[in-house]
Amino acid sequence: MTIVDSPTERSIHDEVQLLFQEARHRRRRRWLISGIVASILLAVVGFTLNATLGHRSSGSLPSLIASSSAKPAGALGGAFSIRPVLCYAPPPSLAAGQSALTGPLPTCAPASELTATNLGVEPDPNNVNGYTSNSNIPIDPKFAGYQSTSPADANLTGTVLLPAWLPNQGGDRYVLGQAGLTRSAVKSARAQLINNQWAINITFTSEGSVEWDTMAQQQFHALIGIEIGGKVVSAPITQPSQVTFSSFNGHMQITGGFNEQQAKTLAAEL
Repeated sequence: MTIVDSPTERSIHDEVQLLFQEARHRRRRRWLISGIVASILLAVVGFTLNATLGHRSSGSLPSLIASSSAKPAGALGGAFSIRPVLCYAPPPSLAAGQSALTGPLPTCAPASELTATNLGVEPDPNNVNGYTSNSNIPIDPKFAGYQSTSPADANLTGTVLLPAWLPNQGGDRYVLGQAGLTRSAVKSARAQLINNQWAINITFTSEGSVEWDTMAQQQFHALIGIEIGGKVVSAPITQPSQVTFSSFNGHMQITGGFNEQQAKTLAAEL
């Protein structure tokens, strides 16, 4: 099974098998859409979620947690949630003297919705990523007038507007729906060096495992956002190289170019 990272014209890596392939894909493609390196891959014993997060660019999707020196370890803290990604939003932009818009967030424009239908993911073993998808889904400009949701206001049952973890991800933000999982679903998390990459291995509780599979199946071939401390550290597409959904068996693995200190810090946050 696989989850691959977000497409904003970004490139979605690959796949559930959530992890192994990440290393390979990064070598082949080495690309980073907005400075976000290679791909965050979510994997579970035998399953992988390859996630990429990045900014919009002309063709593919970028990868998730990336550059090791872009942000000091320990900068994240607080809440943890896994949510469906509804659409991409631009950085806040206010004219001189203009106040930020307040109140409930608007809904994403139909053309900007990151649904499985709009993404049009097609497994393709002949493609370097293992699949193809629509990389031309536009960022929804209506969110430019809204400030990002503060961690204190991040309602688990409501829609939130959150920034990417790394500033070199292109400045894009994410509109995310209701949380499907929170920290209570995590049984354990540890940093591990795999294929010369630091990864975070997450094991869910029995209840969390069911919640994770339920959410991942609902978001099959669509995006899932992983939020820590009010920032999106990964926004992968679920199992893009698979024709049908398969269980993650209570595990998730996140990789993507972070160094040892960052991986251990993020694991400790969980």
